[in-house]
Amino acid sequence: MNVNVIRLLLLATLLVGTKQLSLPTDSSYNAGVVEFTVLTGTPSDRVLEATQEFIRIIESNDTDDLDILVFPEYVLNNRELPTFVPHPSQNVTPCFEPDYEMFLVELSCATRARGFYVLVNVIEKELCGQNYGSKTWNPCPANGVRLFNTNVVLDPKGRVVSRYRKSHLWRGEYRYHSVLQEPDVATFETDFGVTFGHFICFDMLFYEPAMRLIVERNVTDILYPTYWFSELPFLGAVQLQEGWAFANDVNLLAADGSKPDGRTTGSGIYAGRQGRLEAVIFEQATTKLLKARVPKKSHYSGNAYELPAKILPIFTPQLVTKRYTELATYRDYNLDIFQTQLLEVDFLNATQRLCHNEFCCDFQVLRRPIGSSGDYAAYRYRLAAYRGNETTFIRVDRSEQAICAIFACTTEHLLSCGRIFPASQSVANKHYFEQIHISGVFPAAARRLIMPSTLDGVMLPLDVAQYSFVESTPAKQLQDTRIQMQLTQPKNDLLTFGIWANYFSALPTNHNLNHLQSVGESSESSGSSESSESSGASNTTAALSMLCCLLLALALKV
Repeated sequence: MNVNVIRLLLLATLLVGTKQLSLPTDSSYNAGVVEFTVLTGTPSDRVLEATQEFIRIIESNDTDDLDILVFPEYVLNNRELPTFVPHPSQNVTPCFEPDYEMFLVELSCATRARGFYVLVNVIEKELCGQNYGSKTWNPCPANGVRLFNTNVVLDPKGRVVSRYRKSHLWRGEYRYHSVLQEPDVATFETDFGVTFGHFICFDMLFYEPAMRLIVERNVTDILYPTYWFSELPFLGAVQLQEGWAFANDVNLLAADGSKPDGRTTGSGIYAGRQGRLEAVIFEQATTKLLKARVPKKSHYSGNAYELPAKILPIFTPQLVTKRYTELATYRDYNLDIFQTQLLEVDFLNATQRLCHNEFCCDFQVLRRPIGSSGDYAAYRYRLAAYRGNETTFIRVDRSEQAICAIFACTTEHLLSCGRIFPASQSVANKHYFEQIHISGVFPAAARRLIMPSTLDGVMLPLDVAQYSFVESTPAKQLQDTRIQMQLTQPKNDLLTFGIWANYFSALPTNHNLNHLQSVGESSESSGSSESSESSGASNTTAALSMLCCLLLALALKV
């Protein structure tokens, strides 16, 4: 046999089964995120089933071309089965150093076998005492074991290369989990030339650590496990993910738990201002792997990766469009203090300036009729303006926001805004939106993030090709910024269209926790006042008693 033929056969043999990973010289990388069904059963059964399913996904043919894979928050283990997590500086590979819960050992082995990066979110335990353990806001529990909500990143060898402990907890988490006094800012470098940062769920709405990764570390690729509770009209899961990635112009890999009747669903892969590459949100609990080729934004000097051309379908007016009704959501009660204007039920053209104190928004809205039927309900719409700090994020933490938006309501009453019609009600688009133009000047601030916020009937944001978002001076320059947002393609169904700005409030929230309460000047001054009043009363009583005694003595002499 010809020697060259033999060489080719040997080379082919060596290449069989070889996985071609992305290289530092490539203009993109392959990413995956998993929307994962929230399991039921006993704590141990849930961990066992989740571990088996994680391994099945990692080792499946569907992940064969991935460089990195992200799993959601809170779907793997629980408080009953926490695990120690090594610090990345220890260079621990749990697969052959099995000093951790078995699920982490097995996932380390599966990751090594597959040969790519994997992020999992776990409940971590750490021993603590008077002279050891991390510095946290809450004291060490009586049993000497504290818990954290923690991201763990495994490299292609199954080694722990990054760890992050959640900084901003959600409601009941504060009863069980600890928070570091100095927030983690976690990053790691990959062998395909991308540096990633990562944080968890509610952290997205705060400056530390999310914005520090971008502003201080210049990170352009973010891993984001979450268990998000959607709130209308501005904080739907995919709605917020895409808006946040757009505003920061970063790649975002977001993996959410899947429990739609509990308000949790919505995962995606986003390429900054190029919009979502893949995104899903469900009405029924679903486990699904999403994959996308992601353009590199940093540490790459070659030709930019060109995303496939995006072709939007030709718009056609539709009286009835698909809508999601089985996904539970919260209502944003901040709406009740906004300056709002109810539009007429059959309005076709609305031009108005709306101001909340000195902050003003300009609106131009044009609709065209589609049809009418007494058998269908239709949404009413309100224009809204707000700028202030008397708001919260889903009633958990104080916030400072600035908003110019139009949003849907089920009736003429403001209380009906931020809600959708139930499945039992037939709903029609009696008009379609032909044009929407919203503008406002957003005041300068050292810490600020301004993003588009849009939502349609299936709880997805509008494609970035369907609107324009223009900053007269880039928001990152920290000057007064005029934002102009315009609908560029007609839209049948619309729940939200507007500009949403987060000014990252510095006001603390103590969450009714004893260890977070501060004895401030107000309580001290209150105590001083009460003490002064009490002291004054005592002095007055003593003086009167002395006077009575003197008078009695004089009377006896007489």
